[in-house]
Amino acid sequence: MTTLVLKVKDKAQLVAIMDVVTRLKISFSGNPDETEYLLSTKANSDSLARSLEQSKEGKSRAIKTADIWK
Repeated sequence: MTTLVLKVKDKAQLVAIMDVVTRLKISFSGNPDETEYLLSTKANSDSLARSLEQSKEGKSRAIKTADIWK
């Protein structure tokens, strides 16, 4: 196994690298800002905004971890 340390200079680089790593199914660890990644595309941003609004309106429900795949 080889370890790489990448120092990205901006959000565009981070999104591109995360896309490649995810597509190639390369395991990784680090501390990427998940919110920044979720907001990196308009589709993701819109989906997250809708979900947050639904939650504020009480249009959500709790599901036990054991019941997720049922």
